[in-house]
Amino acid sequence: MKFQVVSVFISFAILNGCKSSQPSEASLLPFFVGTYTQKMGHVDGKASGIYTCYLDPATGKVQLGDSTTQIENPSFITISSDGRRLFAVSELGGTPEQPFGTVVSYLIQADGHLKRMAEVSSQGVAPCHVSTDPSGKWLFVANYGTGNVCSYSIGAFGQISGPISVIQHPGASPWAHMVQPEPGSSFIWAVDKGVDSLFQYELGSDGKLSRADAFGVGKGKGPRHLAFHPTDSNLMAVVAELSSEVLLIRRDSTNHWNLVDSISSLPTGFEGDNTGADIHFHPNGRFLYASNRGHNSLVILSVDAEKVNLEVVGHMPVEGAIPRNFAFTQDGNWLLVANQNSGTISSFRVDGRTGQLSLAGPPAKVPTPVCIQFLPLKE
Repeated sequence: MKFQVVSVFISFAILNGCKSSQPSEASLLPFFVGTYTQKMGHVDGKASGIYTCYLDPATGKVQLGDSTTQIENPSFITISSDGRRLFAVSELGGTPEQPFGTVVSYLIQADGHLKRMAEVSSQGVAPCHVSTDPSGKWLFVANYGTGNVCSYSIGAFGQISGPISVIQHPGASPWAHMVQPEPGSSFIWAVDKGVDSLFQYELGSDGKLSRADAFGVGKGKGPRHLAFHPTDSNLMAVVAELSSEVLLIRRDSTNHWNLVDSISSLPTGFEGDNTGADIHFHPNGRFLYASNRGHNSLVILSVDAEKVNLEVVGHMPVEGAIPRNFAFTQDGNWLLVANQNSGTISSFRVDGRTGQLSLAGPPAKVPTPVCIQFLPLKE
């Protein structure tokens, strides 16, 4: 697939500090999309790999660019804080031929293409989440099928070490679904849907993880993803997949975490099947959003950080089926939603004063999208 319409070299060069005489092209915001490429029990993957796409911040229009094809089921991706490297899980494993999945690293080149650098075992079945710490030295992977999390070191050009830590979660059926650094600290959090718990790990100077704390959210809720408040690191929110709830959790003065509020992600009276998927605060911290698979919507919640409670602002249909991950632009003006089963990405303009969303136009066609990651802008 060829790059469409825009000069990707100019777009990426501007974001990395180069000047151009074409501001309209330079204003396009590059982002990458993780996908499913295979038919599996929960999805009929139709993609060819990781897609490079572009958002026009004037109109909200999404343009599909090239794809990186040498990876299977890159369901979740992340970009290093310097914007130079991309890491993707390859959600595989569980067979005699391939017992574990893998994690793959790429260099993001000036023209937007991804140059493959390394691939290592994820040390578990069905890796479903990957993240890096702000320094860019350490990589973390959550393996859903085996319920474990791993840490690795990252080289200057995206090389990945052998595993430094491989930590098995307790319980009869652990399902690790996310592993995410806590802002401004050496703590790493893992969310486990199978044992209804969040696990806090201390990241050592050598990249090793050691258990620091655990927080149970309640039997049968199935925590899936978490998000930290953008300005208050003592406040985080969790989307509960199985109970379709949003949970607000705060750290008190004694350094303990407490559940301070919970609210349904569904409108009153909804009786169909639904599971929660992803959760993010708006960059201004006043609003919180979570995706509903089944109701096919985003719940919009207002956040009162002083009273520590949530209130429903509304529910926005995503104009697609099975919304997975979603992402805000850095300025918070736009929100993009990956609709897995309809093979589309919906673009919404965000009103930062009210939290309300307005659809920018017909959703863009992107095969079996799962995860959206914007290239960070240079300040």
